[in-house]
Amino acid sequence: MSKKRERLSEQIKEVVAKYVVENAPPDIGIVSITRVELTKDGSRAKVFFTVLPEENADKVKTFLEEHKRNITEKIKRFRVKVIPKLEFEEDKETQIMEKLWNEQV
Repeated sequence: MSKKRERLSEQIKEVVAKYVVENAPPDIGIVSITRVELTKDGSRAKVFFTVLPEENADKVKTFLEEHKRNITEKIKRFRVKVIPKLEFEEDKETQIMEKLWNEQV
């Protein structure tokens, strides 16, 4: 990944995380934005998250989808040529690694 895309991915991750902290209802659980994957052309950004308890994943995804416009407005402030279309997905990879780690300990 190029430095520019890497930096933008990190900025998007920070914006989404801050937005969740400031705006999500308290009953949603503990949400962590784990990573952002940008397409090569920067037109799409897949934002991965985890949540505790895991049963609240649908609530988190619904919250993020409902607030996509507000989050995108904050991303526009980065003054990039292409504003990526946001997609949100639960980070199953992190959950699998956690379960494997706990089995080994």
